Order: sequence, then structure tokens, then C-alpha cells
Amino acid sequence: MNELTSNMDDMNDMNVYSSSERIREQVTFGTEDRGWVYAVASRIVGADDAEDVAQEALLLAYRHRASFRGDSKYRTWLYRIASTTALGYLRKKKRSRELLAANDGYMLDVADDAKSPEASLADAETADVVRLAVARLEPKYRDVIVARADANEPETAKRLNISVANVKIRAHRARSQLRSALAGCA
Repeated sequence: MNELTSNMDDMNDMNVYSSSERIREQVTFGTEDRGWVYAVASRIVGADDAEDVAQEALLLAYRHRASFRGDSKYRTWLYRIASTTALGYLRKKKRSRELLAANDGYMLDVADDAKSPEASLADAETADVVRLAVARLEPKYRDVIVARADANEPETAKRLNISVANVKIRAHRARSQLRSALAGCA
């Protein structure tokens, strides 16, 4: 914020003309106004780029001070300039990213979807542990868990010739046993 303050010191006093009354007002960009414009910019573009956007907004306000008609409050006018400048900055930044991506033939910030060898190995080891835990279940529980992997409860009940309530009970007990068995592995 210090850079913004020091760069804007020469803009402390500026004149704004109201077209309706043609009265000359003294308008200043004091520390409070600068901080307020910085806060508006910071909310829109983030803290990293807020100083640049705030400085640009204050310069625009200074250049276009004659367009302030007095129909609204001074802060409302300054807010519109700050927010429009910040949104324009974001649009410009987005366009430059898209242009860069189009020119270079690749997209920015594209993550590699392929798993690392370590992650693949860990997944394979986890699958082996789960398979072993399922194999150690009692057959009546194992059959329900395996059947439920690709069918709903009524289909599983029909396949195993048991009631839907029994499928629910056995599935619950099987999951509970698996949780206990796998908790010891973690």
C-alpha cells in the first residue's frame, strides 16, 4: 500500500465539475479514499494485484473527474470506477491466458490425470488387502457383499434366495467385520 500512497501523492487535489450546477468542488484522494479503492480492488482481484488495479482506478478517476455529475455520491462514483477497472483487469488477464494457450498449443494449469507409480502401487496394495479381508469373511456374509457390488438389495435377495431384510442384516454385519479387519491394517 505504501507504493500506491507515494505514487498518488501528486493527485491529492483535483477539481470536479457538476454539470447540473456548474459548481466547482474540491475533491481529494486522501489516504482514506486510497485505502477504500484498494479494498474494493482487493476483494475483486485479490491482494496480489490490488495495488496495480487501485492505482489504475485512481488515475482513471483523476482523468475523468469532469464526468462526475453529482447525481450520486462521490464514493458511489469512485466505487464504479474501481470495480469496473478491477473487472476489466480480470477480463484482460483471462484473455491473455487464453491467447498464450492458443499460441503455444497447450492449456495452462492442466493437471496430469495419470497416477504416479507410487500411487498406483499403493492402490494395488490396498485392493489386495481388501480382497484378502473379503475372502476371510464367513461365506454367507461374503456372498452378500460380492452380490451387492453389482446389484441392489431385492436383486441380491432373489439371487441368494433370502429375504431383503436378511440381505440388509448380512451386508451390515459384513461391512462391520470388514471395517474391523481393515482398521488393523491402517
